[in-house]
Amino acid sequence: MATARARRGGAYRARSGRSRVVLGTLVALVTLWLVGPFLWLFVTSVSYQKHLMARPLSFVPPEVTLDNYRMIMGLVRFHAEGQAAKILPSMWNTLVVAGVVTAVNLVLGTTAGYAYARFRFPLRTVSLLALLFTRMLPTIVLIPAFFVIFRALGLQNTLSGLVVAYCSFTLPFTVWIMKAYFETVPGDLDKSALVDGCTRLGVLRWIVLPLARPGIITATLFAFTLAWGEFIYALTFISTTSLKTVTAGVVVDLIRGDVFYWGSLMAGALVASLPIVVLFSLFLDHYVAGLTAGAVKG
Repeated sequence: MATARARRGGAYRARSGRSRVVLGTLVALVTLWLVGPFLWLFVTSVSYQKHLMARPLSFVPPEVTLDNYRMIMGLVRFHAEGQAAKILPSMWNTLVVAGVVTAVNLVLGTTAGYAYARFRFPLRTVSLLALLFTRMLPTIVLIPAFFVIFRALGLQNTLSGLVVAYCSFTLPFTVWIMKAYFETVPGDLDKSALVDGCTRLGVLRWIVLPLARPGIITATLFAFTLAWGEFIYALTFISTTSLKTVTAGVVVDLIRGDVFYWGSLMAGALVASLPIVVLFSLFLDHYVAGLTAGAVKG
């Protein structure tokens, strides 16, 4: 019996060892698939243009340079120095637009999400589905409608118009996220506070919002990230160079006809992605908690 038990234990350890090898291989492949583009982005940003154009292409740069980063800051003269130096100002435009969009989403999305989670009113389900449907529409479909609206309101070629356009696809996300998280907060807390004389807004401000912090952080990261990385609207609605956001600025300023300044282009893209990386690194735990809210009932 002891021999049979040892045999079964050895077979289990062998299967367990093979499973770990297979799992480790799959994890390594997925990690390479996800991290590979960012590694190449970094490699390109520290490479000279001549090495990027050489054939066969070397995945390890023969020479490492930081000139591409100096170019986008306007510290090194080259053919597109005027365009490259505008990337940092365009990041400020992006920060302003993304910040305003996030603030609007937090105010409107939080209050709307609370209303959907706590109240029953006519057309509640229909309006929720309508919000979801607006998010499912392709971005490019709404461009003609926005052109007409912006022309009527005088918002053409303005950052304010860009804020309005961005809220059209970020606000539905925020409402749904906040609704799902508010539903995890017991409604009895609201009733107890109301009985004690607190107003409905007071309940939201002092009772519900502190408990919904992970959901708020998740909605904030969603709205800010979507607004920061949007490209089609920024390229379509903004024609003044000084008002361009970083996504449109990098592409328009560093691609001239058939000339691609790959090193500077990738350096600008890498610098532009750093704020998002920092935000997710700081608030990752809250982000995961907010996403999984409402996943388990009971």
